[in-house]
Amino acid sequence: MGSLAAVFVWWMLPLEPFFEEISGIFLAGVAGIYFSGRFSGYLGVRDPDVIVVDEFVGQFISLLWTEHDIIHGLTAFLFFRFLDIFKPGPIRWAERLPGGVGIMADDILAGCLAGVLTLELYRMMPA
Repeated sequence: MGSLAAVFVWWMLPLEPFFEEISGIFLAGVAGIYFSGRFSGYLGVRDPDVIVVDEFVGQFISLLWTEHDIIHGLTAFLFFRFLDIFKPGPIRWAERLPGGVGIMADDILAGCLAGVLTLELYRMMPA
C-alpha cells in the first residue's frame, strides 16, 4: 500500500525545508503521470493495482502541512484513505481523466483535501 509507505517515509525523514519537500513531490508526481500512463497502457488496464506511486504522492501531499508527529500523521492517513476509497465529487471526476493524469490526479486531489481537513480539524480543537 503506497499510502502507508508514504507515512513511514515521512516519519523517518528529517524535517526538510518546505521548498525541497514540494520539489520532491512535484518531481514524483510528474514521473508518476508519465510512467503510470505508459505502464497502464502496456498492461491494457486503466489503473492497475500494482501502481502505487499515485497513493504515495497523494498521501505525502496530505502530510506536507501537518505537524510532524504520529497523531497528525495518522489523522492525515485516515482522511486520505477515506477520500481515496469513496472518491467524493471532484476526486471521482479527476479519476476519469485519461492515462497517467487520471491515475495520479484523483490521489493528488484527495491528498490536498486530506491535508486541509487535517489542518482544520486540529485548528478547531482547543489547545
